Amino acid sequence: MTPPRTQAGRTGFGGNGPSYQDLLDLDSKPVPASLRRDEPGYFGEADIPVGRYLSREFHELEKTRLWSRVWQFACREEVLAEVGDTEVYDICDRSILLVRAAPGPDGIKAYYNACLHRGRTLRDGRGHVNELECPFHGFCWSLNGRLKRVPSAWDFPQVRPGRFRLPEVRAGAWGGFVFVNPDPDCEPLADFLGELPTFFERWPLEDRYTRVHVSKVLKVNWKVA
Repeated sequence: MTPPRTQAGRTGFGGNGPSYQDLLDLDSKPVPASLRRDEPGYFGEADIPVGRYLSREFHELEKTRLWSRVWQFACREEVLAEVGDTEVYDICDRSILLVRAAPGPDGIKAYYNACLHRGRTLRDGRGHVNELECPFHGFCWSLNGRLKRVPSAWDFPQVRPGRFRLPEVRAGAWGGFVFVNPDPDCEPLADFLGELPTFFERWPLEDRYTRVHVSKVLKVNWKVA
């Protein structure tokens, strides 16, 4: 068993310094109640094995047990402001296509970004479209994932429009952020977020927008970056 910490939240060597709440007491202005919540978690003090950051085997475990099951931030809602706006979210060996299929909070759809004919990605990046047409052979779907047309359809009698819908990925939004989860049996986004939204009641993130976006490829483990 892991022994409980006796002075949780203390700073300094040996945990003998002031706590976070002690520092808030010294503030010259009233501190919001959300910052006064003192619910520290304790996850032990043992060093994390270096293999967690370098091991290919552990990386594959994360792909199987983490990224395939957890809700993850894909984009901001303003990227999908108009019907037909699209964004591509890539994680490990998965590519997910997000589409504003209809107005309103439930109008965002997420699909696996692959044509059901030969697997070519339907979209290579952000943009605006009226339909989802594969650039390889021209198979085409509506924004709601229904098959619209197949070039030379007589050559594909096995393609049944009702059964050739784009496979969906669970999607949800909170605070202007759009989340996806590849696990069809995952918990609702609201349950996953838990009490997190209560910490932002004074700072409604849905009223914010992205002023600038900077992207850079870092050849390091995600936990280091």
